[in-house]
Amino acid sequence: MAPQPPVVPLLRKCLTYTKYAAGTVFVASMTSAWYYRPLPDTTTTTTSTNRQSDGNNESSMNPNNNNNNNIRSKEFFCAPYLSPPWNRDHVPILLEWARRISIGVTTLAIRLLMNTYGQYSIEEDCHYHAFLNTVLGGNGRLLNQGLITVSNHRSLFDDPGIVSCLLPLNIAIQPKFNRWALCSQEYCFNDALPGLIKGYIGAGQVLPICRGGGIHQRLLLDFGKHLANGEWCHIFPEGGVWQWEELGGRRQLPQNTVAVSSSDFGKTTNHGDDAKKNTTAEIIYATTQQKVLPPSPIGKLKWGVGKLIAHAPITPKVIPFAHKGMEKLLPQDETTGKTKLRENLLGSFLPSILRNRGGGGENDASDDKLHVKVRFGEEIKFDDLLEEHEKQYGKLWKYCGKSNAEEEYRNRMSGSRHNEQLNSNNDEQTQFELWNSSSEAERVLYSKIVRRIEYHLDELTKKVCKEGGE
Repeated sequence: MAPQPPVVPLLRKCLTYTKYAAGTVFVASMTSAWYYRPLPDTTTTTTSTNRQSDGNNESSMNPNNNNNNNIRSKEFFCAPYLSPPWNRDHVPILLEWARRISIGVTTLAIRLLMNTYGQYSIEEDCHYHAFLNTVLGGNGRLLNQGLITVSNHRSLFDDPGIVSCLLPLNIAIQPKFNRWALCSQEYCFNDALPGLIKGYIGAGQVLPICRGGGIHQRLLLDFGKHLANGEWCHIFPEGGVWQWEELGGRRQLPQNTVAVSSSDFGKTTNHGDDAKKNTTAEIIYATTQQKVLPPSPIGKLKWGVGKLIAHAPITPKVIPFAHKGMEKLLPQDETTGKTKLRENLLGSFLPSILRNRGGGGENDASDDKLHVKVRFGEEIKFDDLLEEHEKQYGKLWKYCGKSNAEEEYRNRMSGSRHNEQLNSNNDEQTQFELWNSSSEAERVLYSKIVRRIEYHLDELTKKVCKEGGE
C-alpha cells in the first residue's frame, strides 16, 4: 500500500480544527442568543376591556413599574433589558452570528418545506417589485425610515411560513434585510420553554407581545424602537387567525359573551381570564359563530399599528399583502375554533405519482398539496391624516430608536456613570409615560389610520381569495 502524501494528514487536521472552530462559534452564538433572549412583560395583564377595545390600561401599565418592566435582574444569566438595546450597527458580534444562524437555518428549512409540501407563488407585479426595492432601501425610502408590512392571518404558521419566502433567498438569509415580528408571549416566550429556544426565536428577530394587553403596553413601544431605527417590521393587525374569504378581526359581540381566538392552539379547557371572572358568559370561538356577527364599530383591526405609525420619528412606508392557502396546513375546527394539524399531513409530502397509486386521481393529489398565493398591494400613505391632526392639535410626540452601544460604553468609562444611567432611565421613563398617555384626539387618529389599512387590506384579501378559488 502506497504511503499517503504529506498533504493528506494536514488536510484531515485542518478539517478537524475547522469542525471544532465551527462548533465553538455555534455554541458561543447560541449562548449569546440565550443571554439576550427576549422575555415577556409579566406586569402586563389582559382585561375584558382591552380585549374588546384599544383603550387605556393604566392599572396594569403603571409607569412607576419601571424596574419590573425594564430591568430583568431576577432572570438567571440574562441581559437586563426586555430586548437588546442597540441599533443594528452596534449589535454584539456573537448576537449577530446567532441571528445569521437562526434566520439562515429557519429560512432554508421553510423554503424546503414549502417547495416539498406544495406550490408557493407570489404575484410578481409592480407592487411586489416596489416592496423588494423598499426592503433594499430604494423606492424613495429615507435613512432610518422604517417599513411596515401588514397582512391577513390565516394560520399559526404564517410567520415564518409566508414571511420567509417573500424575499429572494440570497437576501432573505441576511438579518439586516429581514423583518422584525411579534409573537404572543404566551406561546413563544412562556416559562415552559427553555431559555435556549426563546433565544433562538429572539435571534430570529421576533419579540414578545401581550395579546389583549392594549396599545399602551411597553412591549409594543420596544417593537416601535426597531421601526424608528429604519427596520422592516411585520404585523398581523387582525390579532388572530381568520380562515374565511374575507378579512377577519374584531366583531360586535352580544352582551355576556367572550370571544376566543382560534390561535389558542391545543387548549381545550382554558377560556381566558374573562370566562373565569364571569362563569355565565357564553364562549364565542373564531368559527361561524363569530363570522355571522357584524364588525366591531371601532373597526376590525387592532389600533397598535396605527399608534406605531402616528408616533414614528419618520412616518414609515406601509405596504399591505394578502395570502391564501396556509389554512390547509393548520385548519380550524369548525365547532370549537381550535387550530389543529391537517389530516394525512405526512402523506401529503409524498410525490404526486406515489399518492396517485393509492387509488386517488390527479384531483385528489392536487387537493392534498398546499397551494399558497401571495399578492402585494400599493403603498398606503397617511400624510393627509397626520397633517390634519397636527394642524388642529399640534405636533405629535415621537418615540426614539434603539441606543448606540458606543455611547453607552463611553458613559460607562466616564466618571459620571451613575448620573448617566439615571439620565438614561429618565429618558426611557419619559418615553413610556408619553406612550402610556394617548389623548382622545390621538386615539381618533389611530382609528383613522387603521381604518385606511383595513380598507386596503380587506380589498386585497378578497381579491386573493377569489383568485385562489378559481
